[in-house]
Amino acid sequence: MNTGRGAVDPENPPEWARVFPARLLDLMEKFERGPQVMHLKDIGAIIAGTGVSSGWTVVEGGSGSGFLTSVLASIVQPGKVYSYEISRKFQQIARKNVELAGLSNVVFRQGSVFEFEEEADLVVFDLPNPWEGVERVKEKLRPGGYFVSYLPTANQVLRWMRSTRDFFDRRVLQVTELEWRLKEDAFRPRSKTLAHTAFICIARKV
Repeated sequence: MNTGRGAVDPENPPEWARVFPARLLDLMEKFERGPQVMHLKDIGAIIAGTGVSSGWTVVEGGSGSGFLTSVLASIVQPGKVYSYEISRKFQQIARKNVELAGLSNVVFRQGSVFEFEEEADLVVFDLPNPWEGVERVKEKLRPGGYFVSYLPTANQVLRWMRSTRDFFDRRVLQVTELEWRLKEDAFRPRSKTLAHTAFICIARKV
């Protein structure tokens, strides 16, 4: 383990070093990045907006780099996350990252999520065209289950709205993150704000 003061053996650290077990967020800092990753502020909104919990079955459309996959898998175990990805390259990156996180409850499937077969409590599409999969979601999502789409533009949200008229409790969220500088002599918001990244669209099956 390399530090600013040299190399440290985690099994036999010097007096000045403190070694802790790596948590999921620590491991995610080491994840390989391929396609654009979902920000933690948005992942948090999905978790809070759906109440996803242990034992759920999740279907994910778009494995990406495996960031959302890993967080969901850590929450739902011993439930499973079925992660669909068309790109073999992206799926290999996501698989590698999930393995680094030590998670064994993710099933990767290469192909279109619009043809998924699993009955699910939560379906998440990080795709530009989620409306094309709505009919399959209606078939396979359990009653009361959550359908989430992650969309960067308002135009996409409008199409999502039209395609989910048969769902209930629909919401569209936008999360802004403003971090503060922790300096006692200058305690103030940081100059840079993480503003719009995407709209989080949530709907529930009747």
